[in-house]
Amino acid sequence: MAALALALAILVSAVPASIARPTAPPVLFGAGGWSFPSEATLDRLADRGLRTWRLTVGWDHASPRPGVMDLSGYDQVLRRARRHRIDVLVTLTGCPAWACPSGGPPKSGAALAGFRRFVRAAVRRWGHHGLRAVTHWQVLNEVNGADQWAPRPSAAGYARLLVRTSRTIRAADRRAKVVVAGLGEKMTVWLRTYLPALYRQRGFRRSFDVMAPEGYTTRPRDVGAILTRTRRIMRRFGDGRKPLFVTEMGWSSGGPPFPFTTSERGQAARLTAAWTRLAACRSRWRLRRVYWFAYTDREAPPSSDYWGFHNGLLDAAGREKPAWQEFVRFLRPARAARTAGRCR
Repeated sequence: MAALALALAILVSAVPASIARPTAPPVLFGAGGWSFPSEATLDRLADRGLRTWRLTVGWDHASPRPGVMDLSGYDQVLRRARRHRIDVLVTLTGCPAWACPSGGPPKSGAALAGFRRFVRAAVRRWGHHGLRAVTHWQVLNEVNGADQWAPRPSAAGYARLLVRTSRTIRAADRRAKVVVAGLGEKMTVWLRTYLPALYRQRGFRRSFDVMAPEGYTTRPRDVGAILTRTRRIMRRFGDGRKPLFVTEMGWSSGGPPFPFTTSERGQAARLTAAWTRLAACRSRWRLRRVYWFAYTDREAPPSSDYWGFHNGLLDAAGREKPAWQEFVRFLRPARAARTAGRCR
């Protein structure tokens, strides 16, 4: 027996560490923007190793009038992304005024039916039976905030919409993955209250494949606290195996005073600190993707300025901020894994 034990010990020690101690897949770091990226932007990012981009596709833009459905404006960027092997996470959102005269989201029977027709058209056009550019589909965004779900967020209302929409997505493309709307930590209804309420809705747990908390917070280390809270809630409702995407996060380098506002150097330091820990602790949270928002600043008149308009890695004129160089360091998974170090 002693000889057998010694032989087994020698055999295990001879197995490469990557086989003997399996690790979580590397996190894919990416970005999104206030508008879809130009060809030059995608070319530049692909050269530096970008492998995922988050793109918002609005029903209101595709269908400005009843009976009109035109998605061709998005085709060029999706073709270019596929050519560069950049996976696109599409966020399906918006509601045209003719379907939602009081504002979105789609709630009436007619509006929900129209939204599902829009979703079906997008999935058939860009999913595995079409352009084959999109696998992951996010259904709406920030639905626990009154800006996106007026006049007040409703877990029951969103769960009902998600259940129906996910059926539409999966019927159009069996390989498609459904991503929950990005959930901010401290919105009109806080994440710690809203997410358990979602899980109490009939059919919610089976209606999606990826959970999507957002990572906006004052300090980099608190991003991990958001993910830990999210994972605990998921485990409480028997859903601990699904992966997480952080579909938005960022710090502002200017604009009006706000807890998420810092300097350009502070922005770079926060990105590095947060992403280093996210890469190192990915197994703890089953974290698969992280998206910075936004790629560039957005111009706005001083009277309507907003801290989020200054989250860009580039300013509105295209000048690279210090955070750009830090962002690029994390784009290649192998490099990000080396940077990560130990999970603490």
